[in-house]
Amino acid sequence: MAEEKINKPADPNNLTEGEKKHIPIINVPETIVAGEPFDVTVEVGIIPHVMEEKHHIEWIELYLNDKKIGKAELSLENKKAEATFTVEADKSLAGEESKLRALENCNIHGLWEEFMTIKMS
Repeated sequence: MAEEKINKPADPNNLTEGEKKHIPIINVPETIVAGEPFDVTVEVGIIPHVMEEKHHIEWIELYLNDKKIGKAELSLENKKAEATFTVEADKSLAGEESKLRALENCNIHGLWEEFMTIKMS
């Protein structure tokens, strides 16, 4: 089975209308301390994605340095296409750059991902 294509913006500085509705937006606290849990909220779209039967976000996943933090299955009861994950980063990551990766699946437009580099104190 072939791996499904992951959509990314062609030009991150000039997003299309479709990209603005599908790019995962990663929100982290201003200060992150390694070894202490912190919440990361992933919202789908700079322009909020619809959550209708015919067109909706099915799920959102979050990874820290390629380790899966969690997967949120969304339903049509979710008024917003977003999920919050609690991340517990090891103390050994203090002072190091780490990568957050958000992945989401639209029932019509497929997989979309976004990355964010964070530094923990």
